[in-house]
Amino acid sequence: MVAEETSKVEAQPNCPAEADTEPVPEQKPTDDVVVENSEKPGSKHRDEVLARVATEKKDALIKAWEESEISKIDNRAQKKLAAIRAWENSKKAELEAELKKIKEKLEKKKAKYTEKMKNKIALVHKTAEEKRAITEAKRGEDVLKAEELAAKCRATGSSPKKLTRWFSSS
Repeated sequence: MVAEETSKVEAQPNCPAEADTEPVPEQKPTDDVVVENSEKPGSKHRDEVLARVATEKKDALIKAWEESEISKIDNRAQKKLAAIRAWENSKKAELEAELKKIKEKLEKKKAKYTEKMKNKIALVHKTAEEKRAITEAKRGEDVLKAEELAAKCRATGSSPKKLTRWFSSS
């Protein structure tokens, strides 16, 4: 009888809730054992113990199945989470590489424009120096002309024609 119960319990389908075995009614042990006509006094107690063992065995199998399923679910979830982390890391690395490339490109552009601006500043400075030099040279020439004209006027005793326009009383 024990061999029949174990074979029925082991031949259960994947879901332990749909067992082929008949449910064993719960029997509470009693102090006074009622002896039926055909049974021995210890056989009822033995049947109760066997039923309890069968129930415990079934419960243990159900618990083992449940733990196995939960373990499979956890492993599957961990595998998916690891795949998601790997995907996220690869996408992050890809975007960071693209950002680095863009930064380098912008740095090159910035250096190029900075060089252009420095060249323009140097050109403006050079032009300003040339203009200053021309202005200083013209000033020197004008001062020299004025001194020559003043010396000529002193030598001849006449006043310069340009000056007479300003001081003449007309």
